[in-house]
Amino acid sequence: MKRLALALALTAGTACSAGPPPHAAAPPPAATAPADAGTLDQDLPRLVERSLVMYQDVARALADSGQDCAAATARLGRLAATYREVVTANAKVLRDGRAQALRAALDPHGEAFDRSAQAIVQSPAMASCAQDAAFARAFDALLEAPP
Repeated sequence: MKRLALALALTAGTACSAGPPPHAAAPPPAATAPADAGTLDQDLPRLVERSLVMYQDVARALADSGQDCAAATARLGRLAATYREVVTANAKVLRDGRAQALRAALDPHGEAFDRSAQAIVQSPAMASCAQDAAFARAFDALLEAPP
């Protein structure tokens, strides 16, 4: 869970004062075609868009789970598989020393990332499950790039 602050800070920037997005009318998680992480890291606008969808899907999954840690853990596991190439591409950009370029690409989407980050951090699932070992492992696995 320690990676949460780092991952959210890097991807979302500083959280804004706006409240979390409404969840009642939210569509189901986006069905996205897998992208090639080998090229996704070279297409920063596409990487930013996929990253934003990932964070919105995480926020939605945690909101939909309420305080049910098992449900939240399962949803995070599914999202980890769906967004593995996004996490891998983000890690590659950072390893390649292109954090400044990534931040510039993220900048126009800052408010949307901030809303998603705030919804994740303030979700009932996060409050209830942060100390749950299985939830913490699933959350870390979602944001951790493969070796």
